[in-house]
Amino acid sequence: MLEEEQRKHREASVARRISVRTARIYDEMERVLEEEAEIPEDFGRLVKSARERLGLKQAELARRINEKQSVIRKIETGEIIPTRELLEKLKRALDLHF
Repeated sequence: MLEEEQRKHREASVARRISVRTARIYDEMERVLEEEAEIPEDFGRLVKSARERLGLKQAELARRINEKQSVIRKIETGEIIPTRELLEKLKRALDLHF
């Protein structure tokens, strides 16, 4: 009987930990989706247009914001979605407002 109660207690403990972890994963997914929603659908085009308006090459913009040129290229082509930090650096460097 004691072994059965211990087993049930362990199972309940595991279930609680899984539930907490699952909730954290869903919270993180929701946060990421909210951040993506703040980025205009045509963000890559906006970056390229602003960069060209300032007369900057991709490599020059990359140096200004301490990123690789390939990151700028991937953003401009829509290959990647920038993190919040990268988004803010681009907005400052390119004087973007949205």
